[in-house]
Order: sequence, then C-alpha cells, then structure tokens
Amino acid sequence: MRRRVGGNLNIGTSSLLLIFIVLSLVSFAVLSLSSALNDKRVTMSHLDRTMAYYEACNEAERQVRDMDEAYIQEYKENGTISVESNEITVPVNDTQTLDIKVVVHEPDDKGSTVDVVKWKIENISVPQIDDSISLFVP
Repeated sequence: MRRRVGGNLNIGTSSLLLIFIVLSLVSFAVLSLSSALNDKRVTMSHLDRTMAYYEACNEAERQVRDMDEAYIQEYKENGTISVESNEITVPVNDTQTLDIKVVVHEPDDKGSTVDVVKWKIENISVPQIDDSISLFVP
C-alpha cells in the first residue's frame, strides 16, 4: 500500500477551527457590548451630576440677583443697607450643597450691591465604604 504524501489533515479539523473562530468572535462581541453598556452607565451618571450642578448654579444665580435687587431697592428707599454679608445654600443632590457667601455694600459703578466671595460645593454626607471583604490575607 502506498501512503499519501500530502499529510494527515483530517476533515474535522477545519470544522473545529471554524467553531473556535466563531466562539472567539462571539466572546469579543459580548465583551465589547459589556464595555459599551458600562461606559453608557458611567456617562449617564456623570450627565445627571452635571445637570444637577448647573441647576443648582442657576438657582443660586437667581437668588443672588433677587438679593441684589432687594438691596438696591432698600438703598433707594433708606439711603443705606443694613446687612453686610449673607450666605446662601442650594442643594445640588442628596449628598452635596452649593454654598455661597456674598458681601453686601453700597452700589458700585455697575449698580451692584452684592459681591460673591465664596462659591463652593460642600459634601453634606460621607459615603459609606464597604470594607467587609478583606482583600489582603496576612
């Protein structure tokens, strides 16, 4: 009997190779989808925090404007302003507030009676860290 010279490549090897390639492509597709969904979740969380911050800033600006108009009216009526400084606190979300401190003075060249000297986000609660699982074994 004569042996074949071409080699011993069985017919099933190409099927196994095709199955391996398809499984690899499917696993990479699932990993890509998982990564994209995680990125979307993080982006939406960042968007929510940013929107809450800007809404708090807008509300604080309205309060400072209203305060300035009230002090201008008081100055026009009395010729003097009775308060020298005020603080405003606007909630941003459940864990943060926007704290603003303004100094009140007589109207300046622009006609404003209020100067903002502090505009800061303050944490009102500390997040609880879950340390129930020991990561390092002594």
